[in-house]
Amino acid sequence: MEKIFGGRYQIEEKIGAGGMAIVYRAKDMLLNRTVAIKVLREQFASDEGFIRRFRREAQSAASLSHHNIVSIYDVGKDDNNEYIVMEYVKGQTLKDLIRTHAPLSQEQAIHIVRQIAEALKHAHINNIIHRDIKPQNILVTADGRAKVTDFGIARAASASTLTHTGDIVGSVHYLSPEQAKGAPTTAQSDIYSLGIILYELIAGKLPYDGDTPITIALKHIQEEVELPGKLVPGVSPELETVIMKALAKSPEDRYKNAVDFLEDLHKVEAGETIVWEKGSLNEKRDTMQTQVHKGLREKVVSGEKKDNKALLKNKKFYQKIPMPVLAVLILVVIVSVVLGMWIFTHSKSVPVPDLTGMTQEEARTELAKVRLSLGDVDYAFSDNETDKDKVINQEYKPKQEVKAGRKIGVTISKGVEYLVMPDVTIGNPTLDDAIAKILAVGFLREQIEVKETTSAIVPEGKVFGQSPAQGSTWAKISTSKIELYVSSGIIQSLTVMPDVRNYSSDLATKILKEFKLIVIPQTETSYDFPEGAVIRTNPAPGQPVHQGSEVTIYVSLGPGPAA
Repeated sequence: MEKIFGGRYQIEEKIGAGGMAIVYRAKDMLLNRTVAIKVLREQFASDEGFIRRFRREAQSAASLSHHNIVSIYDVGKDDNNEYIVMEYVKGQTLKDLIRTHAPLSQEQAIHIVRQIAEALKHAHINNIIHRDIKPQNILVTADGRAKVTDFGIARAASASTLTHTGDIVGSVHYLSPEQAKGAPTTAQSDIYSLGIILYELIAGKLPYDGDTPITIALKHIQEEVELPGKLVPGVSPELETVIMKALAKSPEDRYKNAVDFLEDLHKVEAGETIVWEKGSLNEKRDTMQTQVHKGLREKVVSGEKKDNKALLKNKKFYQKIPMPVLAVLILVVIVSVVLGMWIFTHSKSVPVPDLTGMTQEEARTELAKVRLSLGDVDYAFSDNETDKDKVINQEYKPKQEVKAGRKIGVTISKGVEYLVMPDVTIGNPTLDDAIAKILAVGFLREQIEVKETTSAIVPEGKVFGQSPAQGSTWAKISTSKIELYVSSGIIQSLTVMPDVRNYSSDLATKILKEFKLIVIPQTETSYDFPEGAVIRTNPAPGQPVHQGSEVTIYVSLGPGPAA
């Protein structure tokens, strides 16, 4: 995408996409720095109410200044494209990190979540609520720095009636109960979403899942969360208390703010006891066990009463038969019934149902309907993210006849396998070396596409560019190509540097590009040249210069000549 937004931000490559916007890496030609530019999708750019809220909230979020928040530099519109310009963070999303590394250790999870909480603390102090805290909106650098993004989009979206269900799906797993009910959101709504992230980091899975967004939203409102310690051994009771308090259904029972949440995280690391007004988790476990035991006792007593009634009713009959004979008769009857049922059940053939696309529990239920059961469960990556946690293969083909009672093995999808893109441009390696480095990570040769182009400085056959960029996560099986840019040779043709002094910067740039030169604009104050005019160039006019090489133009910032 060769486009310049606002006459200043030159698009370099696409680095991400979401339900509401597409993100590009771009070059700020005025300040000579790399930025990220987020361009809203058309369905939102045509919604005037959304745009007004988006601009207002993005400008408000731009006032935030914190090392755990992605800085917003600019908001603008180019043709029909609404965009925001922000700090470029080299790294991956927290969702990508979860896919490849979760569950994390308690120390690693707290390290990441503490940084997100610090960002929320700063935002909440400045009366800004994010409303869409999720791993997709958290960027993590190679050195472990977490940065929260999308404050402006989140607030504008929450104030708008979203009719695009695809935009809701990505967020509903992290939605607070009050948001699910359509009630007003507060800082505690962000705390709930952060609690979901902490749970996911520790347990390696989300606390609530379902087939539809509505199902998941209802679970946030109605269902209690399973303790993460039941899924992953070694989770401290103190950390479980922090998670469960953050995930309290009622905001009144939840952490009041990020300060209180951070304070308890410090206590977890220090090994201190955490007291929650609703009671400790140990008390909750004891209560649950007592209720289970009580229920069992009630069932046993009830069963005994029924048995006693039956015994009294048939007492006279039992008294007429000697006990040894009665015992033998009962045993014969039981064995006959069991054997007959087994022979009947297992001698009949039944068709195997199609289990593809079902969850493990759905497959188990479907098999039971035809007197089959679930066998061994294997796990494998698939080429479709929507297959995650669903059956992608089964031991017997659908409609194949097998004996009733047989176990049917299945393979469950682990989702798409993501790999981290290596840097194959350092030192301008040969094409073979660059490809070998990509294959070593696990990518396939057919995914790589080679593009040749001339260069002003890179020798023939050497790699000088790649897409996606180093550090990006990329699906191992993907229809999108990994692009390698290889030099077809250094441009040797010479030309003479044209004289563009006193021209406007736009006109000068156009002329120099016609000479096949790469223009680097710089600015400086001048009392001799009017604002926007070219003061001088490097190389100077008339000097020889290779086509394809970089030239610098110095543009006046004014104030210009005195009247």
